[in-house]
Amino acid sequence: MISLITLSLNASSQTATTSNKDSLVVLPAKVAKLIAKDLVAYDGLKVEHKATLDLLANTETKVNTQSSIIKQYEIKDGQWKQMMTNYDAQVLAYKNMTADLQKDLRKAKVRGFYNKFGLTLGLGIVTYLYITK
Repeated sequence: MISLITLSLNASSQTATTSNKDSLVVLPAKVAKLIAKDLVAYDGLKVEHKATLDLLANTETKVNTQSSIIKQYEIKDGQWKQMMTNYDAQVLAYKNMTADLQKDLRKAKVRGFYNKFGLTLGLGIVTYLYITK
């Protein structure tokens, strides 16, 4: 209703603010309606443009934050990969040490067997010699 009232009124140019009758510009109602319609559309477009710029700024902030987070995860991923490589090297070293210890244990068992066998044989010979003499 307010727009109908404003559209039906005569419009005047902003530069013609004096009260002289010859400086007053009278527009037909149809042209005044079109101008008012364009001005309302322009105001709406200004608001929409501002909202779009705000949305774009927020989106850029989110993208920057996400890029930062992705970079941090890539760094952490590299650190985890390095840790896994180190653990793999440790496991390989432990496997090698286990194999070496198993070889040494077998050698010690064989040495222990020969020591016991030699000791028993030696005691047997000494006992035999002691009994026979």
